[in-house]
Amino acid sequence: MTTTLRYLCCCCASGSEEESTPFAREGRSQKAIKTLNKGEKLVMKHVNVPSIDNQFAEIGNLYNDQVEHHETMTQCISSLAHISHSSPDLTACIQRLKDNYYDYDIKVLMEGYNFSLLVKTEKEPPENLKQAQEIVKKLSRASKLLISNQTRLGEMMFTVLQSQNKTDMESSIKEANTVYMDQLRLKKNLEDNLQKTDKARQLSKEYEEDANKILIELSKISGAAL
Repeated sequence: MTTTLRYLCCCCASGSEEESTPFAREGRSQKAIKTLNKGEKLVMKHVNVPSIDNQFAEIGNLYNDQVEHHETMTQCISSLAHISHSSPDLTACIQRLKDNYYDYDIKVLMEGYNFSLLVKTEKEPPENLKQAQEIVKKLSRASKLLISNQTRLGEMMFTVLQSQNKTDMESSIKEANTVYMDQLRLKKNLEDNLQKTDKARQLSKEYEEDANKILIELSKISGAAL
């Protein structure tokens, strides 16, 4: 009788461990998709369908260009603040330059989405002032390029994220890859790409807003209307 009870207890303990192990293993095998943060480059995964891979690659390239332009904008404002000994605020930077170099008649000229720092003088401007002009020129180019690719990028992201488009892409992956395990892996890559694209779409709007804020601020400084 005692032997039988011991055997049953051992069986119950063994069964309990086997039942819990698959859940623990499943928890370990699940990999969370890395969140795309502001300022990070977008890296897409291959789904082994050229037309789809090219589509995601173009989205990645356009978005990563925006990231670089946004980084340039941030660096330019920081550099202006350093040169003018001001806070990292465009209006404050320009005003401090005007105060520090009042005899050079400094003005912001705005033509469309292009802006520049004009210095009216018959003598050679100080080095800091010449650097400020180059920085503003660089800032103008970065903000304009960021905004200019937003329309195409937004359209591509909108198309890719449509539910019907996702169904079509999954069907294409299944047709192009006959091995079942490959289908599972590549569909997972597709899901990762779509989630990253959705996050990139949100961040892209933030980049565009930041660029527009610069244009609005400089248009007020220059007295021009956008």
